[in-house]
Amino acid sequence: MQSNFHGNLMSKLLTNEADQNLQQVLVLMNELSQWLIRSGVGYTEFTAALKPIFFQQAVHELERIDQKPTISAISLLSGLHRKDVTAYKEVISEGKALKDATVSEPISVPSRVIGLWLAEGWGDSLPFSSESENSFEMLVKRISTERHPRSVLNELIRLEIATEKDGQVYLQQRRFIPDPSQLEARKILTRNVQAHLEAGLHNLLNPDEMPYLEQAICADELTEESINKLHEMSLELWQKYSLQLLKLAAERCEMDEGNPEANRVFRFGVYQHDTKIKL
Repeated sequence: MQSNFHGNLMSKLLTNEADQNLQQVLVLMNELSQWLIRSGVGYTEFTAALKPIFFQQAVHELERIDQKPTISAISLLSGLHRKDVTAYKEVISEGKALKDATVSEPISVPSRVIGLWLAEGWGDSLPFSSESENSFEMLVKRISTERHPRSVLNELIRLEIATEKDGQVYLQQRRFIPDPSQLEARKILTRNVQAHLEAGLHNLLNPDEMPYLEQAICADELTEESINKLHEMSLELWQKYSLQLLKLAAERCEMDEGNPEANRVFRFGVYQHDTKIKL
């Protein structure tokens, strides 16, 4: 009886911890989902893209606890369907990338409409509707009968992929050419946020190891004037101390050049942010 009680208690504690961690991750997802939705990535596309990531992390966790990465074990840890896990394991055994696995994927109607438009070679413009010639409405219905053509067009207009004037839909070809500066800015943001999360999670998950510096100063009930003062001072401090750290980093890079053990990357980041207090 005591053993069962202990087991039930442990199960409840683990469930509570998982739920608490999930709630914290969901806080972060507010900003990430905003980024995704503004970019045209919906829930179904995002969850599908998460599948190989959850697969990989489940495998890493099984390796960490020295357990065999069976289909059942990976499925249990990751929450993925067994057939998806099987597909991922098969492509790995064939030396292929996880993206080559045949798993269930969502249908993105707007992107498939554009893909069909380009594949058919119907030029840069189409009438929204027409009884006698190819039209945008016809395109959408060939992809899906469940999505209203007007809703699909509104989404493409929101993403600046298409425009509409006088009943004519125009494809914005320039949107298919990535802006190098924007791509680089996204990569930098991703690397910085990733490093910050890795540092914080290292401190949480490895309390017996040397912690990373991961601190923040927070002050509330401030006026806009005070915010501006703090903003200015933070920039001044960053300019002053970042140069000192950059100088040391350059010296150490030169010193370590050619050393076979020089296989690590160091990142020091600072950010500032302010927002209105939510009542």
